[in-house]
Amino acid sequence: MLFFFAMCLGAATFNLLDSLLGGILMFLMFYFVARWATKTDPQILRFLLSAAKLRNQYDPAKFSPISIRRVPNA
Repeated sequence: MLFFFAMCLGAATFNLLDSLLGGILMFLMFYFVARWATKTDPQILRFLLSAAKLRNQYDPAKFSPISIRRVPNA
């Protein structure tokens, strides 16, 4: 998936700028940055790509506290 994402961004840059060198450079930049990010934290790309769908959970302005009740000797 990482390779496909970087390849699509490189192709989009090539089509937008009409420059083969620009497309190749964008592909390489996104590919190596994504490899570095997944080597640092393997779940970071999954978190970033799914954050748009789960926006309500990560919005601090929409935080609603959860009440927790402790039951002794349960």
